[in-house]
Amino acid sequence: MLMRVDAHGTPAILSRRAALLAALGLAACKREATHQRVDPALAPLIPAGTTTLIGVRVDNLRKIPAWSKLSPMLDGLAKRTGLDVAKAVHEVVYCLGGKHRAALIRGKFVDGGPNNSGIEPQLKIEGAQKFPYKTHTLIGQEEFAATFFNESVVAAGRASALRAIIDGQALKHAVPQDLLDMATALPPEAYLYAVSTKPSIPEAGIGGVRSLPLTLKTATGYFDLRTAAALRIEAVGQSAADAQKLAEGIKGMTGLFRMTLKPAQKDMLAILDALHYYQDGDKVKVDMDLPLDAVLKLLEGLDISGATLA
Repeated sequence: MLMRVDAHGTPAILSRRAALLAALGLAACKREATHQRVDPALAPLIPAGTTTLIGVRVDNLRKIPAWSKLSPMLDGLAKRTGLDVAKAVHEVVYCLGGKHRAALIRGKFVDGGPNNSGIEPQLKIEGAQKFPYKTHTLIGQEEFAATFFNESVVAAGRASALRAIIDGQALKHAVPQDLLDMATALPPEAYLYAVSTKPSIPEAGIGGVRSLPLTLKTATGYFDLRTAAALRIEAVGQSAADAQKLAEGIKGMTGLFRMTLKPAQKDMLAILDALHYYQDGDKVKVDMDLPLDAVLKLLEGLDISGATLA
């Protein structure tokens, strides 16, 4: 309640200011709860030139019923680093598309360190060697190594990528703010997501298609796996014509998939039936709502680290 206490109104003004500050504070809390973001401890380490981020919000995924079936996606990273990824990690961000690929990992790897010394745990990488670089120690080999930036942040990838990250820190290179903004704009249920400022078809192709005659500006996508499985994708073309070509390409690829499906592939047919897409100006939006089991079966055997850090 606001009360005027004297003729000058000073207490009333102070009360109003306090109420306004409280309201703004509540509004800020509400805004923060409506979006996710890349962990602030990881964002400054994103290599220069990165055009795609794949994020795995492990803390959130760990709370959903399907976690035990999703955690194998990170087994490859656990085996390559020796870290207990499924239990100790909070978030993993894979950085792709630039000159260097890397996995940035935030977690609780020590509880005060061995004998409360604060020393980082040992990374168990097969055939690992230790080689110093500036103020860091890289552990592994040139093909794959890891290094701690503090007791809760690890970077993994080719040794050349780690050196570039360390150099970037020293030079204070500009982080790809557009990618960070795209990740921040995702809804809170985007526990598994991808954002890109230079989207393209993977080198291996999709269903035999290796390229499309169009250019995309950006693309975002995420899975909501809390109860069912919802996939949301939005791609932005350079023009409405590009968006139309993309919509036509999706139609052609799904038609090709249907023609090549075998009778035993009923799960894939259900996924194609659930696919809905539409063009909105220079954008193409894709929505899929599926039973969780169908998507878990599709993701079975997927190793994100193997696909992104190879």
